[in-house]
Amino acid sequence: MIPLITAAVGVLSALSSISTLEHNSTSTGSASSPSNEPGAPAAAFSDALKSAFDRVNDAVATADGKAKAFASGDQSISLSDVMISLEQANLALQAAAAVRDKVIAAYTNVMNMPV
Repeated sequence: MIPLITAAVGVLSALSSISTLEHNSTSTGSASSPSNEPGAPAAAFSDALKSAFDRVNDAVATADGKAKAFASGDQSISLSDVMISLEQANLALQAAAAVRDKVIAAYTNVMNMPV
């Protein structure tokens, strides 16, 4: 889990620096970006990625909390609820790892392009 978090932080920092560079180039007028609606803030890819990783973290924390409560003898939580939440967290982690792999592969492809 720690390598996933480390990779996510690295990807987010790289995306943040790219976003900063893009924002600086558009504010100086050297490039123009199309906007859907004037005055509406555009959702950045790094923000969407960060919110997705936050949802994964929430799913893992919920599953962990349910598992600990069940293990401590809480009668209000059934075994099926614990297993479902653990499987949801597992699927979320697998999806996050797949996205991470795709982002890293795309970054590697871009970096290997001849200039």
